[in-house]
Amino acid sequence: MSHPLLRFLVDSRPATPSLSVGLLVLRLLSGGLMTLHGAGKMISPLSWMGPDSSLPGWLQFLGAAAEFFGGLAWMVGLLTPLASLGVAGTMLVGILIAHLPIDDPFIRLSVMGIHSGPGEPFAGLPTWLVRAGGRSPFGSGSSELATLYTAVSVLLLSAGPGRFSLDTLLSQLRTKKTAAVAG
Repeated sequence: MSHPLLRFLVDSRPATPSLSVGLLVLRLLSGGLMTLHGAGKMISPLSWMGPDSSLPGWLQFLGAAAEFFGGLAWMVGLLTPLASLGVAGTMLVGILIAHLPIDDPFIRLSVMGIHSGPGEPFAGLPTWLVRAGGRSPFGSGSSELATLYTAVSVLLLSAGPGRFSLDTLLSQLRTKKTAAVAG
């Protein structure tokens, strides 16, 4: 495998068996959840953000496709770096256009770390943290999931997909084919 782009797309960095098992579990769980995250958007991929969205339909399609197909790619370990870039980009755009503008409580918690709104403490936590504008910092309407998927993307970009992936299998087949032609 000599072309740099091909080496990047079909990532086959060596990994220990235990690391590969961990990466497989991470890819299967994160990929399955990411696929489900994007599946609903693929029903109407050009307009899933609704009629009031300022994002053009083709960008909505790219986001839906990155989530759905990126999740599938993670699960089988195929084109893992490309899938990870797509997922990370989509999640970062989501954080920037969907969560920052609505004063996301998770972002206030992690960036500001201080009480920045009205409210009385609830179970030792200020109410802005527990329920801010109907959104919890740890659940629906929060950027925590997008932040987690971005972290998984960075991890898979830096560690590779592991031994138990189609990327590794394709790399091994290509290496055998090259060796057979050269020999």
